[in-house]
Amino acid sequence: MVQPLHIKNAHIWDSSKTAQRDLYTTDVVTAQPAKGAQVVDLDGYIIFPGLINAHDHLELNHYPRSKFREKYDNAHQWGEDMNVRLDTEPYKSLRAYPLWDKLFIGGLKNLLCGATTVAHHNPLHKYLKWNEFPVHVLQKYGWAHSLHFNTGEEIQRSYKRTPPSVSWFIHLAEGTDEIAAGEYKRLKALGCIGSNTVIIHGVGLTPEDVSDAIQHVRGLVWCPSTNIFLLDKTSPFVQHTYAAKRPSWRHTDTGCNVALGSDSRLTADGDLGTEMLAANMTSQCDGACVMEAVTCRAAHILGLDDIGHLHSGAKADWIVDFRYQRADIKLIVKGGVPQIGDPDMMAKFPAVQTVGAMLDGKPKRIHIDLARRIHACKLKEPGLEVDSLPKQGFKLWGLL
Repeated sequence: MVQPLHIKNAHIWDSSKTAQRDLYTTDVVTAQPAKGAQVVDLDGYIIFPGLINAHDHLELNHYPRSKFREKYDNAHQWGEDMNVRLDTEPYKSLRAYPLWDKLFIGGLKNLLCGATTVAHHNPLHKYLKWNEFPVHVLQKYGWAHSLHFNTGEEIQRSYKRTPPSVSWFIHLAEGTDEIAAGEYKRLKALGCIGSNTVIIHGVGLTPEDVSDAIQHVRGLVWCPSTNIFLLDKTSPFVQHTYAAKRPSWRHTDTGCNVALGSDSRLTADGDLGTEMLAANMTSQCDGACVMEAVTCRAAHILGLDDIGHLHSGAKADWIVDFRYQRADIKLIVKGGVPQIGDPDMMAKFPAVQTVGAMLDGKPKRIHIDLARRIHACKLKEPGLEVDSLPKQGFKLWGLL
């Protein structure tokens, strides 16, 4: 059972504004405090909804950031360069780890930066359905990799079997060459541009493509640090859908949105916080729009109405005093249960048994169940050191 909470005196973020109000939670946000709720005073703090990472390859986050040319004209070239090296080191050894461990590290990377919901761009492995996974993973989605690594028939089949209400994701126009510039029209000719289409990257979109996409697709997921690393350029979609005076990435007639994704550490600079910082540094947006891109706008793209906000009925995922650097976040809560936070913050929840840890050189306390999973994982999260567990037996879910 989740301990009900009554959070008092904090300022709650809501669509670029904050207001002081009480927050009531079980595993979801409730309109009134539940019976027996623990009262926690967070006066002086700002609470944000758990962040949404709209694009990650969860099983690729234990690899080093890699490229083999100074700059690529198209990410397809990078993909081919990568594929011919998979049986060389360090990739060969890193590929050999069990799938669970690889996925777990991807989930942990997200949780530690405050991203409690992730859209995984690959098959929905059984492990991603478990409640014990570190983050919530989007369960209903369609996807194809790209026009380069899938045939037209495969892409059409994937799109047609995805219900219109369910988001369908594809890497598209991830380059600066003529091939990338022609991909939107190719996808449209295949009949795969629609109200549930979500474009990943979109760096090579032409102005004509952008104008059409704003009217017809659900949105675009922007991965700025990957784009700059591989292509030295980011998507024009962001600039074209950004209003100069009142920052807004929403086309009011269509609901088209821009979200942020962290891709994976194979190409990105770090985690979702790093992407938010990279987005700010492009000067295409301000901090308010960046926060919307990882909350309400990302929720729209994923087709979910119970994340990205802290109104009644939302998942009880929240973070205290968000910062781009993960170690500076005061507290991260998933499903109404504190998972990791500063020692003084975690001490406000005495029912939660914790273990000491260091995250990027700063002291933290981690929920003991999460600490057990971290110790059981064969891979290690860079920058995280977790103290030894209490000497008591435990069974790791009985599932592995």
